[in-house]
Amino acid sequence: MRNQRARRNTPTEIIQQAAPTYAMPELVERKPEFDPQQFMQQLGQMVLQQQTQQPRPQTLDVKEAAEYLRISAWSVYDMCRTKSLPFFKIRSRIFFRRHELERWISENTNQCGMER
Repeated sequence: MRNQRARRNTPTEIIQQAAPTYAMPELVERKPEFDPQQFMQQLGQMVLQQQTQQPRPQTLDVKEAAEYLRISAWSVYDMCRTKSLPFFKIRSRIFFRRHELERWISENTNQCGMER
C-alpha cells in the first residue's frame, strides 16, 4: 500500500463548509401610518388633560409675579415699596392676585403697548 496522505481542504472549501446559509429577507414596502386628523384629535385631548390637571394659580408670590411680569424680583419688591403694584400681605409675605396684575397691566399701558 502506498502511503496516502489525508486530503487537506483548501481555504475556500473551509469557508464554504463553515459559513451557514441564510435566506435573504424579502423587502416589504411600508406605508406610513400617520393620520393627520387622528393626530390633531390626540393633541387636542392631551392639551385638555394638561389644562385640567394644572389649573393656573390665582394667587402669586413675588417670584411668580416677577416671572409673570418678566421683571426681576427686586423690581417687584421696589414697586411694592412704592405701592405701584397691587398686592396684599399675609404676615410678612407679599402676594398678588393674577386678575389684579392683569388689570394693572391694562391700565398702565396705552394702545400701542408702551407704558405710560
